[in-house]
Amino acid sequence: MVAFTSPSTTTEIRTAAPHRSHDSELTRRIDNRTFRQVHDLHVLHESGRVVLRGRSESYYVKQLATHAVLDLMPDVIVDNSIDVAR
Repeated sequence: MVAFTSPSTTTEIRTAAPHRSHDSELTRRIDNRTFRQVHDLHVLHESGRVVLRGRSESYYVKQLATHAVLDLMPDVIVDNSIDVAR
């Protein structure tokens, strides 16, 4: 599901396993880089800032998600709020 709260500055992309939407290049990159190991992934992109939310079983996967964003958008601030729990 894609929801635009403000057409010019805020875009929220929601994906949930097992039916992930691949409408967003950013979401696709996170999925690919993390081998789909971020569950209930939410990506909020506001001008200059990307917020990641979801769940992962390792800090390594959380770090991969951050780098997936930075590879595509090197000048943004990434607020990685992905919870890590086993």
